[in-house]
Amino acid sequence: MSKIKKALAMFLIFAMVLGMGITTFAAPGNANSKVTVQNADNATLTIAQVIETDNTAVTGWKFTDGAAAAYRTAFGGAENGDDDQRIIAGLIKYVDADAVIDDSIKDNIISADADKIAAALKGLSNDMFTPFVNGSAVTSAGVYAIRATEEGYVYSPMAVYVGFGKEDTTQINAKKAPNKVDKTAEDIEKVTEINKTVTYTAKSTIPYIPETDTNKTYVFADTLSGATYNVVNGKLPVDVKVGTREPVSYSADVTENADDTSSFVLDLSDLVQNNDYANQSIVISYDVTVTDTKVGNDIQVGNDKNNPNDKYGSDHEDVYTGQIILTKTGDGGKKLKDAQFKVYKKVKNDAGKEEILFAQFDKDNKLSGWGTEDAATVIVTGEDGTVKVQGLDLGTYYFKETKAPDGYSVNTTDSDAKLELKDGKPATAIVEATASMADTKLNALPGTGGIGTTIFTIGGCLIMIIAAALFFASRRKENK
Repeated sequence: MSKIKKALAMFLIFAMVLGMGITTFAAPGNANSKVTVQNADNATLTIAQVIETDNTAVTGWKFTDGAAAAYRTAFGGAENGDDDQRIIAGLIKYVDADAVIDDSIKDNIISADADKIAAALKGLSNDMFTPFVNGSAVTSAGVYAIRATEEGYVYSPMAVYVGFGKEDTTQINAKKAPNKVDKTAEDIEKVTEINKTVTYTAKSTIPYIPETDTNKTYVFADTLSGATYNVVNGKLPVDVKVGTREPVSYSADVTENADDTSSFVLDLSDLVQNNDYANQSIVISYDVTVTDTKVGNDIQVGNDKNNPNDKYGSDHEDVYTGQIILTKTGDGGKKLKDAQFKVYKKVKNDAGKEEILFAQFDKDNKLSGWGTEDAATVIVTGEDGTVKVQGLDLGTYYFKETKAPDGYSVNTTDSDAKLELKDGKPATAIVEATASMADTKLNALPGTGGIGTTIFTIGGCLIMIIAAALFFASRRKENK
């Protein structure tokens, strides 16, 4: 074989070698080939040449000055460059054990493996790279390293071979994995109430996992506080939507933890075995029921089923409830204890008519349900004249006094309070509102009906006296 043919053969084999490492090479182009990186539309690209032609070298190729150090470090070659051709030969033998190596180095090649290849590409100096516009042409034959950066993703190092031949467009498919996941609750206001169902979603991207990796795993690990997972028949249903496909129902085991949290691990390793779904969006969703005044939710997407980590991202989401503090006062602003109330709200029923629902609370005055007035929980002001109710959603609530403190009359005008967001922004803490109500002392009340009643009373007495006088006067006249 001629020297040129031999060089070309070596070059093609070398391209295959790098392709077996981190990412695959496109078909050979020419020295004026447009390079297109697919699946990197939102990425910022940079490029550096790492292999260039050298007709004096045994293989016909050499590392560029900037790339040589990275390959020598990764492969353990001499710093003076004496081993560069042995490294290239090792790359060739890695991909093709039957490849014919020049006699001068065939017995002293430096072996290659996927880890060394990856380390070399990652070890390239940032100074080597220049900005690259996707679809632009390169004019010098050789091997180019391409880097991509995008918020929320980690791209595998890419290398593309541009050889000799007709003008062409060289394409390479970027391989990326997410380094973040977005966890959200369906309520964009981040406020709910105890006993309500909240749907959580986690959005991410299915990672590309190199073919050389063994025991590929891909898991979502979720931890919940202040709520319980909506388990069905002992399992938590989790909907998983990949790309534009219809959601598929999975199930996960729920674990109750010693710190009053619960958790589940969803194993989705079947999605990463052959990289068939790599770089496609993934959304998981499931339901929980709120049990406390604040709900905390953490998710980690990792690659180890037994010890989930955040290799592919993590996120935290909080959801809050509202609370109202009512203050009861008497004459002079004195704080009154032992005032009793029932709490209610006005809602629209299915028929669009307004109805009133009365609140039920637990021993800590946290909401436990809604019902009729007869079934409502009576709440009582304490020594400081206040009472706090918790676990409420946004909206307007009313306090109806059912019993006044000793010596005071019941205030028949209900007090109200409105739970609302500040500036319309989602809640970042428990939402709070206040209400107040004043009572009047019984002995300070005016006579029933006011002065008009007094006049009627005096008038009635006068009439009775006159009637009595007339009666006795008429009797005396009759007796005469």
